[in-house]
Amino acid sequence: MRACLGYPRLAMVAVLALLSATGCAHAAAKALPKAGWHGEFGAGLSSSSGVALTTSLNSTDRLRDTVGLWSYGGNLSYNYFSYNGVADVNRLVTTLQVRRSFKSAPVSFVVGSVRYDHNLFDGYDHYFVEMVNAGRTVVATHTMHLNLEAGGGARQNYYPVGRPAQDEPVGDVAMNYVWHLRRGTRFSERLSVMGARSGTLVTSTSGVTTTLIFHLALKFSEEVIHYTSLPSTALVHYATTTTFTTLNLIYHIG
Repeated sequence: MRACLGYPRLAMVAVLALLSATGCAHAAAKALPKAGWHGEFGAGLSSSSGVALTTSLNSTDRLRDTVGLWSYGGNLSYNYFSYNGVADVNRLVTTLQVRRSFKSAPVSFVVGSVRYDHNLFDGYDHYFVEMVNAGRTVVATHTMHLNLEAGGGARQNYYPVGRPAQDEPVGDVAMNYVWHLRRGTRFSERLSVMGARSGTLVTSTSGVTTTLIFHLALKFSEEVIHYTSLPSTALVHYATTTTFTTLNLIYHIG
């Protein structure tokens, strides 16, 4: 129910961002990534629901290098908690990306990515996703930034022992929104919908980041993961909706 209530809120954020864009004379400007190395390294605590009602250790790291119109980057997110030697939360997500920006074209950028996702409690042992997305910068102002993306690729699903791996095509649409509320504080939202034969995966990640001092910041975020269907057995039925609420201390570089 919590996730269902969250989706209208996310849709409202997208609509407000688009309405704001219409009131900006330079809303359609294409912002290019800043040259050089940029990234953030974070660690903190995460509270999860759906898979297990626990508080776990959390690490979220991002790194990107931009040379001209090309950017190369990677993301890593890890949650872990165990009790008496049994893992209640064990999730690792890592993504590698290559992005090509365009100064004047129907699209603002093209992104190729490879993602690895391991979660003990979603019915898969792990899966890989290779994707190519084309995106357009709809809003690029001093206070707001909105990108829209669409693309497709392939996904390889690996299951626990007893079931063969499965390859399938996937399609993806996504939205990235950043709103600088005031100096040193920003709100961010990423909404992704990935469809495949095995079901649709909806992922929403929203957060507020506030600078504490110099390169240190505090980030509060919530990730909602919803599968329309999951692999199940006669003995195990996995929750289709999971949330991770995290509080991390972030160190910025670049």
